Amino acid sequence: MHIWFGLGAASIVIIGAITIARLKSKQKVDLTKFDSPDIQESGKCMDKEFIQMLQKLAKVTKLPIFDMINSGARSAYWNSKVGGVSNSSHKIPKCQAADIKTPTKSIRNKIVIAAKLVGFKRIGVGRTFVHLDNDRSKKQYVAWGYPSGTKPPINPFV
Repeated sequence: MHIWFGLGAASIVIIGAITIARLKSKQKVDLTKFDSPDIQESGKCMDKEFIQMLQKLAKVTKLPIFDMINSGARSAYWNSKVGGVSNSSHKIPKCQAADIKTPTKSIRNKIVIAAKLVGFKRIGVGRTFVHLDNDRSKKQYVAWGYPSGTKPPINPFV
C-alpha cells in the first residue's frame, strides 16, 4: 500500500515539474518591442506563428532576438517614412515581419542560417540588419539584399 502511495506522489511531483518547465519555456514576449513608433501597443498585432518562429530562432542562436528588434509592426505612415515597400509585411494589420539588428557580420550570418533552419522562407539581408517574414502571400524560399534588388551578401536558399 505504501509503495503505491509513494509512486503516486512521485508521479504527481514529476508531472508538476514537467508542467512548470513547459510554462516557463512559453514565456510571454514583450510585444511593445514591435510597436510602430507612432502607435503605442501596435505590436499586439504581430502574427502568433511569426512570434513562435522568432522564439525558436532565439533558442537556436542563443541570441536575445527580442532585444534586437529594429522594426516590427508599422503604420502606413511609418512604413512610408522609412522607405518600406507599399505591400510590406510589416504593415498593420498584416504584422508578419521584423527587422533584427545585427552588430557584426558573423551575428548576421548566424541569424540568416538559423532563420532558414527554423522555417523562415523569406529573408532580407542588409549590412546591419536581417529582415524576416512569414508572409505566405509572397514568393517563398527567397533572400534579397539592400538596397532592394541587390544580391544578398549571404543566401541560405542556394
